[in-house]
Amino acid sequence: MLEVLRFFYSIGGHNWGLAIIWLTVTVNLALYPLTLSSLQQMAAMQRIQPKLQEIQKKHKDDPKKLQKEMMDLYKVEGVNPLGGCLPVLLKIPFFLALFWALQSHAFTAIVGQGAVFIPGWINDITKQDPFFVLPVLIGVSTWLSQKSMPSTPGQSQAILMFMPIFITFISYNFAAGVQLYWIISNLMGWAQQTYIMSQRITKKNQL
Repeated sequence: MLEVLRFFYSIGGHNWGLAIIWLTVTVNLALYPLTLSSLQQMAAMQRIQPKLQEIQKKHKDDPKKLQKEMMDLYKVEGVNPLGGCLPVLLKIPFFLALFWALQSHAFTAIVGQGAVFIPGWINDITKQDPFFVLPVLIGVSTWLSQKSMPSTPGQSQAILMFMPIFITFISYNFAAGVQLYWIISNLMGWAQQTYIMSQRITKKNQL
């Protein structure tokens, strides 16, 4: 991760904050095909809900039959009930690698005085945001990202409202560089999801 950041630093204006932004954009663009597939699977799960509910009602007293009927429906409809998880799971290693890299002594030694991203605000991307603006932006961007995704069965609206608040709270002590990655990743996810839902899935369903 340090070598990757060095590369983006060299082509991104010799600014470590911009290097993190370019890294985040690149990761999200690389995962776009998986994001598209994920949202298509989530939309398909939403579409077949009436059929699933009918099967569940019909075979509620026969778990084995219920499982078979559900799997047959997934096969006929070409739906993978776990297909919506992959992009999120693949982003986790990037987040953890960046988190550990920015906390490392090696990175502190590399950045030196170049840790300033926005003078007067983020003077050191290896430290937390002193004004706690970035954690709030993480919460807002998390909410936007959630709103742009298709709803899934059994999804609690209370949990969806609580999650951005919870994430804001746990992220306030992270390094500003990690917070920046999180915000840009959320915004990229929101933009991609909005485009996919409006231009790819909605239009496909209208045909």
